Amino acid sequence: MDHTDNIPLEEHPLQNPSIVVENTDTEERTVYEIETTRDKRQSNSCIPAELENDKSHAKGFYNTFSTQEVVDLDVQGQLPTWLLGEHYTVGPGVYDVKYSRKMEIEGVLQSCTFTFTLGHWFDAIPLVNRFDMNGERNTVTYRHNLPNKRLVEKIRDHHGFAPGYPAGLFKTNPNQTMLIKFLNKGKKPKADRVPCGQRIITQLPGVDGRLFCQNFANHIEELDPFDLKAKRIQTWDEVNPAFKGYSASPNGHYDPETGEYINFTMEIGYRSTSYHFFAITDQEPKGHIITSIWNAPTGWVNNFAVTPHYIVMVIHPMLANTSAVKFAWNESILDSFNFYPSEPTLFYVISRKEKAVIACYRAPASFSFSQANAHEDVHGNILIDMVCYNDDAISMQLSTENLRSPETMDPLSMAHLRRYTLTHPQHEAHKVYVANNSYIPSVINITSRIGTVYNYVTGNMNKPDNAVGSSGWHAWMPVVAHQQLVEGFLELPTINPNCNMKKYTFVYGVGFSTDNAPQKGQLWDTIVKVNVDNKTIVASWHQDNCYPSEAQFIPQPNQTGTDKVGEDDGVLISVVMDSARSTSFLLILDAQHLNELARVELNKLVPLSFARGAYRQRLT
Repeated sequence: MDHTDNIPLEEHPLQNPSIVVENTDTEERTVYEIETTRDKRQSNSCIPAELENDKSHAKGFYNTFSTQEVVDLDVQGQLPTWLLGEHYTVGPGVYDVKYSRKMEIEGVLQSCTFTFTLGHWFDAIPLVNRFDMNGERNTVTYRHNLPNKRLVEKIRDHHGFAPGYPAGLFKTNPNQTMLIKFLNKGKKPKADRVPCGQRIITQLPGVDGRLFCQNFANHIEELDPFDLKAKRIQTWDEVNPAFKGYSASPNGHYDPETGEYINFTMEIGYRSTSYHFFAITDQEPKGHIITSIWNAPTGWVNNFAVTPHYIVMVIHPMLANTSAVKFAWNESILDSFNFYPSEPTLFYVISRKEKAVIACYRAPASFSFSQANAHEDVHGNILIDMVCYNDDAISMQLSTENLRSPETMDPLSMAHLRRYTLTHPQHEAHKVYVANNSYIPSVINITSRIGTVYNYVTGNMNKPDNAVGSSGWHAWMPVVAHQQLVEGFLELPTINPNCNMKKYTFVYGVGFSTDNAPQKGQLWDTIVKVNVDNKTIVASWHQDNCYPSEAQFIPQPNQTGTDKVGEDDGVLISVVMDSARSTSFLLILDAQHLNELARVELNKLVPLSFARGAYRQRLT
């Protein structure tokens, strides 16, 4: 039995924050009761009263609720007849957890209620949504769940949250002592107490299960695909002891040609940091190490690229501070890593055939959350397309406090879709690497400091040009050129999955309706389609006061006897928040022109998400 479901409504930890004082007049309605009554009118959300008439994005950053009901929804429009499957999304579900404690007020011991707030968009306790779509019947059914309800109880009981593992929080004050962190370190966590809200996937070769969520740490959380409850939690070193490390990427890659799922773990040792790249398949469920990068800086790495012949790890100069001690002792990511503008962005190239690092390139300092695609051209060069920022300011702009305060929120940092071209990794770049790779610093306390100390002594502490200059430990590395693939802002890029690791033309993402540039107090409000060949926005969707989460591309299946399906034959699916109506809807767009095919009212407000969803085609 789920104990959380049995908490009386007036004591539920997901209610809006308030202070309840004992010994009040029973005939007087408390703030708590007023808030509870209002919450019942708010479509299962916890929007503050002052935001009821607000039309900004702020409503998308408060708590929501979940039920075990499976709901048949009303479809406005017509789904494509070929659309038959399950669409899953994951994103924030709980930001605020109330807890009570005794306080002396004017000499009287009274019971007060306080609120613990998860401080970043990426830290919220996740909500999982499942949409079952049947285009022939034009129906959509909906279910949703908070897989980590038990964690809500734990936060309420302990007045905070201190994960017992690194990379457990992006930027949240845990409100816990170092002793609590020490006692929690090394404990095997329970499945329903580990938030995994960065990506949801429907297949993981070699790993039993049909639905998984991942986080910035090295956790794989298996969910029941029907009731969306947490079933099992495991780490990569439990799959194979060789896959050891504190963290892994939530954005692993599946190669349909080889059947491999490729990812890495980052192991921080006493004197060096190693990135262990591995592959698992259905035929080899324990997998194997492809190779380890042992001479790279200790950086926060969220993404990497895969092509048919190469793996490319991109390390932005978001490097560990305090010799990675803070990170090892479970401090938040933004407290454990600093951005160094005078250090280069590094590109380590691994040959999948030779199972070894063969080249290393550098580029000016940048920061990134998302990659669009990577492929090889006819000359054997590697092309990597990713969304880049000039620095890490965006990571702090996505804090809960900032996103809830549009009236004081500065424009978001500009996100550009860039293409980096790594030339001749098997030839000139390989020769340079073989001759010089021993000059890459590997000692952990030098890794994040050597360039900074050098730049401090030479007066180049904050000069970005130093990253591609002729001095410094990285001076021997080839410099990577890049081009901007479109004017304007683009984030959460997605492409037709059938084009992964191949040359492609179209990329989709979220942008802005006003000059496609961030505005003061605004979050992205538009879905855009970009032609990367002619570097133009060729289509867009926008509706006033509406804010989309990731727009996922669902390709139209190839059918026997029909014409070949084009790259943009398919649909985009996004959960969109309508702030003016304090609710959300599922939006289905034609991927060719971004015309609206259908929308499905969810009759509740689903918080906005920066995470990645998944789709499973149902066989007929």
